[in-house]
Amino acid sequence: KWEYPADPPSDDDYEDLLVTQIKTETLGMRYGTDNGEIKIAANVLYDADFLPHWNEFAEALQEYQHAIRCLPADTSSSFSVWNVELPPAVLDLLSNALESTHFKRLYLDENNFGQAGIQFLLSYMQNNPELEAFYLSQNPFESVDDVNRLCSIIKEHPSISKIQIHRCCGDEVNGYDVLCSIMTAGESKLKHITLSRNAISTGGGTFISDFLESNPILESLLLWLNNFVDDDAKSIAKALKRNTNLKLLSLADNEITDTGWEMLHEAEFDPTSLNSAADSNHTCHILSQFEFNADQNSKIYRCYHSGAVRQKKIYSLLSLRNRQCSNVQYFDDIPVELLPDMLSSIQQYSEYHCGENAPEQDDEDTNALSVVYEVMRRWDESFSVYEALSNF
Repeated sequence: KWEYPADPPSDDDYEDLLVTQIKTETLGMRYGTDNGEIKIAANVLYDADFLPHWNEFAEALQEYQHAIRCLPADTSSSFSVWNVELPPAVLDLLSNALESTHFKRLYLDENNFGQAGIQFLLSYMQNNPELEAFYLSQNPFESVDDVNRLCSIIKEHPSISKIQIHRCCGDEVNGYDVLCSIMTAGESKLKHITLSRNAISTGGGTFISDFLESNPILESLLLWLNNFVDDDAKSIAKALKRNTNLKLLSLADNEITDTGWEMLHEAEFDPTSLNSAADSNHTCHILSQFEFNADQNSKIYRCYHSGAVRQKKIYSLLSLRNRQCSNVQYFDDIPVELLPDMLSSIQQYSEYHCGENAPEQDDEDTNALSVVYEVMRRWDESFSVYEALSNF
């Protein structure tokens, strides 16, 4: 019968936490009590006393390849190591163990593993056709060659759709170049890209806006804590006029002023007129404040039907004008013969919250009947038309 070796003595709470986690995950994989999510998280530097535990963990991880294949198809299996130093000796153990153990998600955060760790990540990506997402944080790229290899793997990978890179660029590796290369490589497959705190500055370049204007399959682009400025906001806002696939954009905590944010929000909803509201982008939600894992938050990452969002914006503008009793002045040039169609449209727009994938009703909405009554203030003209039709 297999038994886990005795724990070494430790006077450090964090070291004890690490050993306990390694043991717990090892037992879970050995006895099949895990749920497909293997996670080691502690704020610990490496110590040679940990190696026997990593060895037991790696052996269990290698055997786990059989169990992971039996998980339900909709299980999003994951392997993650957070804030734990991984020296070459441990990386070698994990590399061999993971050769045939294919997780769908991989998370590596602040592991102090240098280029050897980057090569470990890239090799695992290349050899794991089932990998759908990876998160790399505070493990810097040390050469452009590593970035080029990453992009080559993305381009050929059969399953990858989500990439999150946090604080891994700078110095020798330019964050803007990394973003442009990843976008190009994943143009036809990446749906979610996060490059946060990577010192990204476009220097006036328009690759990002040009890319978005081409309407790729990308659904979320999170670029918070970089160095974007108002000119970038202006070009991206213009691109959003032609993009119908992007659902979430974050440029929070950049160098964008109120002027830039106004341009971005106008791309999302321009209330100048009913026509400008109708012509706004109805698929993308723009975040001006940082939200961790925003693309996993259903209240933020909304998949509303674009038609319902368009209705909501139009009715929101009608409601605003109704509270100010100003709708009529905007309808002065509309022939009264179109009044029945207008009244019908008001009712339809007010029902934007009905049906599936529709936004929730706004508490500030006025009643549709109130808008109808306001429009019917042109009663003198409509009544004369009614009389003429009655006598026809």
